[in-house]
Amino acid sequence: MDVIRTFQQHRLRKSQLLEGLWDFVFDKDDIGLSEGWYTNFPANHDRMPVPACWNNELDKFDYEGVAWYRTRITIEDSSHLRLLFHAVLGHADVYLDGVHLGYHYGGFTPFDFTLPDVTAGVHELVVRTDNTLTRNTIPYHIVDWFHYGGIIRPVEIQILPDISIEDMRITYDMTGDSSATVQVTLQLRSMSDTELDVPVSLYRNEELVHVENVHLPAMGIRDVNVEQVWSGLQRWNPDDPALYMVRAVVGQDDKSDRIGFRTVETRNKKIWLNGKELYLQGVNRHEEHPEWGFAFPNKLMTKELDIIQQMGCNTVRGSHYPQSEYWLDLLDERGFIFWSEIPIWGAAFPAEDTGDLLFVERALTMMDEMIERDLHHPSILFWSVHNEIDTRSKQAYDLSIQMTELVRAKDQSRLVSYATMHPMTDICLGLFDVIGINYYDGWYFGHVKFEEMLDVFHQRCKEYGAEDTPVLMTEFGGAGVFGDSGWEPRLFSEDYQADLLSRSLRLFRSDSKISGTYVWQFADTRAQLQSHQPHFRDRARSFNNKGLLNEYRKPKLAYRVVKGIYTDISNPYDWGFVLK
Repeated sequence: MDVIRTFQQHRLRKSQLLEGLWDFVFDKDDIGLSEGWYTNFPANHDRMPVPACWNNELDKFDYEGVAWYRTRITIEDSSHLRLLFHAVLGHADVYLDGVHLGYHYGGFTPFDFTLPDVTAGVHELVVRTDNTLTRNTIPYHIVDWFHYGGIIRPVEIQILPDISIEDMRITYDMTGDSSATVQVTLQLRSMSDTELDVPVSLYRNEELVHVENVHLPAMGIRDVNVEQVWSGLQRWNPDDPALYMVRAVVGQDDKSDRIGFRTVETRNKKIWLNGKELYLQGVNRHEEHPEWGFAFPNKLMTKELDIIQQMGCNTVRGSHYPQSEYWLDLLDERGFIFWSEIPIWGAAFPAEDTGDLLFVERALTMMDEMIERDLHHPSILFWSVHNEIDTRSKQAYDLSIQMTELVRAKDQSRLVSYATMHPMTDICLGLFDVIGINYYDGWYFGHVKFEEMLDVFHQRCKEYGAEDTPVLMTEFGGAGVFGDSGWEPRLFSEDYQADLLSRSLRLFRSDSKISGTYVWQFADTRAQLQSHQPHFRDRARSFNNKGLLNEYRKPKLAYRVVKGIYTDISNPYDWGFVLK
């Protein structure tokens, strides 16, 4: 069983994961709603693991569209329940005993339903999903990763007391090297039909720091705000990632989350963490595997971070969607810096679709949900609002303003970023705290001409008021098919990929106006190739082969070359193994 976090979030609140085999059926003709499958599930159904992507199962590889899931829940005693879905790809409609609880659109962020006074007995839970991509979905219907479908992260059922913690938000302002003004806001919910008083306690690393009694009206909601000055704090930083557990106990309910104290700012084209200049050495990482798709196992996350750390990285870019909470917890614990973004991959869609009202609404909602879920992770320094949209256009400019305003209204403790594929013609350069450049000279563009691009880009930064804005190379590289090597750097060979990355990295590291690099990409990922479509025909083996590792996490020559540069060692074949 995969746990959701690396630490225990609840000690008093009872919780159960609804994992295992669920009843499952495709709805290829989209007739399930009209035929009432939410009360009359088809008898000729299949079975499907949850969490999982259906495309990883036999005879289901190519399917994109509507699918239905069903399981049964047994409740011993009448209870208040919270039904929590940690991620369902695309559209999700949820039904309990035939009653529609609600709808969510997204794919990588959680949503939940609170259900008062659910009777004892067996209850039927049905979920209608739809992973169809269109012109106003996020991601767009032409996207450079596989269109997986399914309930990809755990489903959780929690038993709630009459008064429960609906939300806990922790923010702070550093007032010195080791002190901060900390604000904790608890949103409490009563499902009692009478007024109640409840004791509220706050703990920091098991130390009691606040106690009060709170009065809640019947069936009411109340916020509790606590502000304190905490001293003697250690700052979170890559060398010593100090973390603090904050636990709230409210009557018979509790909730814990973890924070770290640090500052991040920009000045003179540099990024400063806790007042020290930061140079980023990283990779882009898809949370995807050919056997699990997006339903990524925790054990493999730990191994991936070990590999990334051994490579000499201090940062990861979450390409191109909110990644697992477990992964973020690991980054917090190891002192890794994370670039977090929503799944807007815009290289293939026209500017007019960027301005579609439903697309904009979905983008703002996804951004809001990502920040809400991940606000407390100290590893996240960057909220990235979009990737490779047509930032030469007014539609992209208008979207950027809306997105950056949303982020800054919700969280001013991090940097707002984006990645551009139009560095020489981009009109959005002046809107962001950090600019990322995605540029594939030596691959899509033929001979390596990064110097020419950077000269034009740096001049345009001056023209758009971004002369002092830090710049990161967020994507660059080329494909290398695992095992294809020889005496010369041919296209698609490991030798070509390694040579291209070596020359690119050395160039970027010699440019004082660049504050870091994210190699594209950590491991090969399944691409979206369909025989009747013209897109991505350069993806040999139906994979994006630009990984430093292949899809089964076996290293290519490029891994050793990048490791040699990032660790500045003379022998990149020194794997760093220690015999015990």
